[in-house]
Amino acid sequence: MVKNTLARRALTEQQLKDGGLESFLAGPTALVLAGADPVGAAKVLTDFAKEFEKPSIKVGLVEGKPVTQAQVKTLAALPSKMQLLAQLGGALQAPMAGFLGVLNGLLYSMVGALEALKTKRAGEQ
Repeated sequence: MVKNTLARRALTEQQLKDGGLESFLAGPTALVLAGADPVGAAKVLTDFAKEFEKPSIKVGLVEGKPVTQAQVKTLAALPSKMQLLAQLGGALQAPMAGFLGVLNGLLYSMVGALEALKTKRAGEQ
């Protein structure tokens, strides 16, 4: 919980006026500081809001820009940063693994052809 006057002092004029945060600093206000991972905080808050009636999510601030309640819920639906990086790694690895499989198959075909040629020539002598 934070006093609205302290929240106004902590936020810049641009965030308050241009971002429209001034209207949300009325009544009881709580701030959640997420650090580097806003998705994790959005997930926790959204899950908590589903379970309990209060507190409700009014607005969010991600990288200095205000986001609506719907955008906070959309953030909560995203996979975590680690999951996204793992998906990206898998997507980058899959074509390379397929290419190596093709090369391996060609190598086995060539070895098989050479073995057949060796067997054929050994049978002729």
